[in-house]
Amino acid sequence: MGRKTANVVLNVLWGEPTIAVDTHIFRVANRTGLAKGKTPLAVELALEKAVPKQFVQHAHHWLILHGRYICKARKPDCWRCIVADLCAFRPKTKKDD
Repeated sequence: MGRKTANVVLNVLWGEPTIAVDTHIFRVANRTGLAKGKTPLAVELALEKAVPKQFVQHAHHWLILHGRYICKARKPDCWRCIVADLCAFRPKTKKDD
């Protein structure tokens, strides 16, 4: 079992405040500037410092969903993003792009 899977199991089954960094979270964390890192582990450690303790339990679910449906890899829907004004990603997309 890999680190990401272990963190998901700990979080979902046992209620541990862990953050499982997948492709979506890695992209969102780096694009937004929330937690920059060159590896999933670096992003995980940075997110653990950046995310307030009361939100860690659910943070990875929120970030995954944001990465899947708003901050998509090829064509992010920045025009739909509620944190676009705080985001470090400069090539923001528009609705008609």
